[in-house]
Amino acid sequence: MKKLLKWKAIIILALVAGIATLAWAGTVHRFPYGIANPYWYDYTPSTRTVGTYYMALPTLSANDTAVGTTSTQTLTNKTLTSPTITGASISSSTVISPTISGSITGSGVVSATNIADVVRHVQLPIMAFTHNGSAALTSSTAPGLEADDNVMNIVWADGETTPIQITFRVPSDYASGGAFKVFATESSSTTPNQVDFDVYVNADGTAADASATNQTPVALAGTTSTPDEITLTVATDFASLAAGHWVTFRIWRDDTATGTGDLEVKGGTFYYTATQ
Repeated sequence: MKKLLKWKAIIILALVAGIATLAWAGTVHRFPYGIANPYWYDYTPSTRTVGTYYMALPTLSANDTAVGTTSTQTLTNKTLTSPTITGASISSSTVISPTISGSITGSGVVSATNIADVVRHVQLPIMAFTHNGSAALTSSTAPGLEADDNVMNIVWADGETTPIQITFRVPSDYASGGAFKVFATESSSTTPNQVDFDVYVNADGTAADASATNQTPVALAGTTSTPDEITLTVATDFASLAAGHWVTFRIWRDDTATGTGDLEVKGGTFYYTATQ
């Protein structure tokens, strides 16, 4: 009889334990240090209580790794939605900033249009111009070299219209555009002088450019004591301009205007929009 009661007691305890196990398994299991399945909760050790803040774990389809704030870890195939990346200042003179390497692709990424100062200049030194492409400029040629306003100038007197020219290579970072700026003064502002110009464009393996389009002359502002920077925009012959092309830039005094003062060119530059 005692054996029977003993076995009954064992069976009852086993049933109770099984029911308790099923009931335990059917509830959310919260562990110390804020870990629950499928959440991580905050936890207050002093009161041994689980807080209301938690992080939901993602549904896993393969092995993955949790990220810790104090460890260096590599994230692969992660999507960050509207992240804020801030460099941490560790002293008054040193700042740790995030480093991004490799290619950045996608919509809304940084591109050349987001970067300022993409205009580049090719300086055209006064002393590098030649007289009509055949001889060096001197103080006795027409036009000729002359010091005015403490600057070396190429000077055309009234009635002188012979072109000067210089040849340069379009830089390899050329993207678009292309125009000239000329820095000049005049000896009389009664009727402003005008600068006329044209260009020849040549390329490797292509027959030499045999003709140029005479561009529209540009007048100076008409003041004798203040230099004037004018812009010379090529309306036609730069339609197919590309990096690596060789450009011959010619300028001369347009003598159609009735002014009799000297045209004094002090400098020139070619400018363009560069790639990034």
